[in-house]
Amino acid sequence: MKLAAIDIGSNSIKLVVVEAGDSLDGGDSFAVLASEREVVRLGQETLVNRHIGEAATRRATECLKRFRAVAETHGAERIAAIATASVREANNAEEFISAVEQETGLRVEVLSGIEEARLVGLAASQGCAEKTAASLNIDIGGGSTEISIFRDGEPLKLVSIKLGAVGLTDGFIRSDPPTPDELDALRTEIRSSLESAARDLLEQTWSHATATSGTAVTIGSSLNSATIALSELKHLNAKLTSLTIAERRTIMHFAPQRADIIVAGGLVLEETMNALAIDSLRVCDWSLREGVIIDRLREWKRSAESVASVAGEQIDGVR
Repeated sequence: MKLAAIDIGSNSIKLVVVEAGDSLDGGDSFAVLASEREVVRLGQETLVNRHIGEAATRRATECLKRFRAVAETHGAERIAAIATASVREANNAEEFISAVEQETGLRVEVLSGIEEARLVGLAASQGCAEKTAASLNIDIGGGSTEISIFRDGEPLKLVSIKLGAVGLTDGFIRSDPPTPDELDALRTEIRSSLESAARDLLEQTWSHATATSGTAVTIGSSLNSATIALSELKHLNAKLTSLTIAERRTIMHFAPQRADIIVAGGLVLEETMNALAIDSLRVCDWSLREGVIIDRLREWKRSAESVASVAGEQIDGVR
């Protein structure tokens, strides 16, 4: 069976198309057939004004039309389209969902912050963690940050915080490069937002930590490492905050479209690692899309097993 998942995020929209084995034999394993990402900035201004504008809606629908065509070209039988903070926080979310369905034929499911944390954590625990050990994952998006602790594929703790690279950039950074006062205000907001969640999370234990999504992947690439050490992250953040957006683009040739939001994203990661006493973590390239795929495959497997069980009972009853 071929499936597709589309993640409508605050910064970018992402697609993955996969082929899964038989539901009863293949479990939740799959092979990736196609993977794409487009920066749409649905959360730009939306996360501050709580309203998705017409231009942002047009950008999103055009991208989603293309992604649906890609998925169908690869033979996807089912397409799951999910949206996160920018739609979750918008006062016209239903209008956006209706416009997308009318233009693309896709019905968008808006995730709660906790469900987003569960699905991202599921992906990280499945793709980048030891199955039997407790692992913590940090996912910094454009509009929110989700933190999860998993063991054996099951969540122990799920947290969603309204801290995202796009929203914080729009709300706190006005200068290029940012001024010391802007950076101080940004750090204060991040620390304040993390305080309660950090207390709850520190009541749990975990053996290793991972980080998912664009901010973590970009920072890992900047450090030329699959592991992010807190000491190296602090040094990198100090460098990035001293540069203009244009200067950041020249050194971030692998992700120039993130040059304007990487300061906020990097500081969220730094302050989260500080708050949770994490000295280093591993960058994980699985995230929400893969979590949706795994979750749908598990549902498919349970459904197939249920049908098989009922059929077996009926046959036994006839006998």
